[in-house]
Amino acid sequence: MKRKVVIIGGGMAALAAAFELTRTEALRDHQRQIARPPISPVGRMLLLHDPNLPANRYRLWSNLRRIALGLERPGVIEAQVIEAATPEEQGMDSAALAQLVNFVGIYKQDSLLIIRHGKIVVDAYYAPYAPNIRHDLRSVTKSFIGTLTGIEVQEGLLDSVDHPIVDLFADEHISIVDDAKKAITVQNMLDMTSGIAWSEDAYTPDETIIRMYKAPDITGFVLSQPMSDPPGARFYYNGGNPYVLSALITKKTGRDALDFARDELFKPLGISSVRWGEADAQGVTDGESGLYLAPHDMAKLGYLYLRQGAWDGRQIIPSSWVDRARQGPVKATNGFHYGNLWWSLPDKDAFMALGRHSQIILVLPKLDVVAVITGALKDGYVPNPDLIDGIAEAIKSDTPLPPNSSGQALLAESIQKAATEQASPVRPAPELAKTISGKSYRLSDNALHVKAFSLNLVDPNPSWEYSVATERLDRPTTRFTGPIGFDGLFRKSSAPYGIDAVKGTWLDDRTFVVERRILGHGETERWTLAFDGNKVDVTFESTDGAKVNLHGEADE
Repeated sequence: MKRKVVIIGGGMAALAAAFELTRTEALRDHQRQIARPPISPVGRMLLLHDPNLPANRYRLWSNLRRIALGLERPGVIEAQVIEAATPEEQGMDSAALAQLVNFVGIYKQDSLLIIRHGKIVVDAYYAPYAPNIRHDLRSVTKSFIGTLTGIEVQEGLLDSVDHPIVDLFADEHISIVDDAKKAITVQNMLDMTSGIAWSEDAYTPDETIIRMYKAPDITGFVLSQPMSDPPGARFYYNGGNPYVLSALITKKTGRDALDFARDELFKPLGISSVRWGEADAQGVTDGESGLYLAPHDMAKLGYLYLRQGAWDGRQIIPSSWVDRARQGPVKATNGFHYGNLWWSLPDKDAFMALGRHSQIILVLPKLDVVAVITGALKDGYVPNPDLIDGIAEAIKSDTPLPPNSSGQALLAESIQKAATEQASPVRPAPELAKTISGKSYRLSDNALHVKAFSLNLVDPNPSWEYSVATERLDRPTTRFTGPIGFDGLFRKSSAPYGIDAVKGTWLDDRTFVVERRILGHGETERWTLAFDGNKVDVTFESTDGAKVNLHGEADE
């Protein structure tokens, strides 16, 4: 890998742009623990004290404030750049990889990165996503927490993964402490076999995961849940386990997981552009979700595991730690195994970090391959066995192959096709478009905190605009605006929270639909606007499972 020196600055400008706060005001907000909008202004949207909204928004609201408070410390980091090579130079067939790029494109993905022998052979981005945009990793975050726990072991901060977790939190108020709970070890948490009773499926208000994010002391909440099984008895996916492991990092190091990772993981790996949620009132960073990295930086974690936990001659995590992740000693679900917060398919000698909407870091040790996928798939993943088989079939040799100009042309064509957005079907605008264009529609109180919206539909450069409540006395609302595509293609615009990509079309003569993405976020938003005279009914839906109905009327 090549190296380059990157100067990392503070992040106050982001918040200043979004909320016009001074650093003193921002710090005062921080001290009062007032929730600013999550990643998007619709984030105000979900100001997530609404019980009907999905858990991920509870995790995301704090990211912008962390940047603005300067918690991304200034400094100098030696960034390590992964070099590229032709597939044939790494013993792979370009034509076969072109087919794989096309296959992944069938699913709603954002990127595909394949590295063999330490060199990039495929680096594809599916429009409207583009290179160098940090991506929401969702539950891939868990595998980073597992890695940080391995660093604790490697550095002697944690004496043993067999240590009972309750003993490590002796100062925590735990309401139910029985013999089964006393037997939970760090390893049980890493393997999702803690035995703690848990519900995490539909993200409804009664589920444990939702109640966890509302708790004033999340670590205490998780450890106070009753037991459903003896520790180690069976696999049961539980977002509380990695949260407690993140709390253990704070307890053992005196730093939250992000600060610990900066020095002990990201800096050695040359990862400089990072976003993670703000630590909670107990100084704990969310261990189950909320980390944002660009695909190339995601690949570095996979490469660390491919090289048995060593990087540039330094053993970052024990090699035995990697072995457990690779072997997956715990039988999980859908044919997968599990260990150290990594999934595995032992029959294919493959292990991986997985996150919702198809975020994947895949490690194939025998093939000397790391692959990364980021996506916006509503549910599920690009089928892992098909992905693994597609990579394996493209490998023809462990040594270089003769040059293949025709195959490389096919691969370049597939990558270019991925980067070129394909227009979705659109209907002609009805006469109503002229009537509603430019009108402001006031909305009744709603869970999204959206106050009003307008659409400019007849201008040569169509646009959208809406305002949201802010909780601020000096500026009760904030306005957001941007272009919208009517030709089936997204229009992009920069905003304090990221890059908006928006397009719209008419379903019928009275119903207009807006599709919106914030690039790098796994979810897609759909706003359906049904007009009836001066009134409008709005349905907001997100691929994260949120659905909110709003009602409004045009201003006179």
